[in-house]
Amino acid sequence: MAETIYLSLGSNMGDRESFLRQAVHLLGSMAGLKLLARSSIYQSAPIDCPEGTPDFLNMVVKMDCTLSPEQLLDGTERLERDMGREMKGDNSVRVIDIDIILFGEQTFNNDRLTIPHPRMTQRAFVLMPICEISPRLNEPVTGAALSDLLGVIGSQGVLRHKANTHV
Repeated sequence: MAETIYLSLGSNMGDRESFLRQAVHLLGSMAGLKLLARSSIYQSAPIDCPEGTPDFLNMVVKMDCTLSPEQLLDGTERLERDMGREMKGDNSVRVIDIDIILFGEQTFNNDRLTIPHPRMTQRAFVLMPICEISPRLNEPVTGAALSDLLGVIGSQGVLRHKANTHV
């Protein structure tokens, strides 16, 4: 049975728009995934990164997924490596970063993966694009509307960079 998932994509190295476009294409061609919607691109300052780290371009994709959460994580990590990402988990400059934000209504927690993403409700660069493509979506643990949570944290300086027709 397919689950509706949300993935956050970010890039702060090189041709960031091109890397986002390539990641969306590669995700859409992965077995077990079907692209349903993609947000506009947003620009955000780096958080918890070394001084001088370039700004990120971020977006969210909504997909149907027939994979397990761990299979999806394996696939997204493989895609990151294939696109040139060298290290996962550090806050250095990166070609592409793909985070699993939501996996249907499921919660999941092990040493590799936590769903819902533990910092999603604190990050405008995640909430703004999700609310753009799914304005009535609720956080599965608390049931809180993501749009309400975005209202609490504000924009955090995140700006719309490009409309989704460019990705």
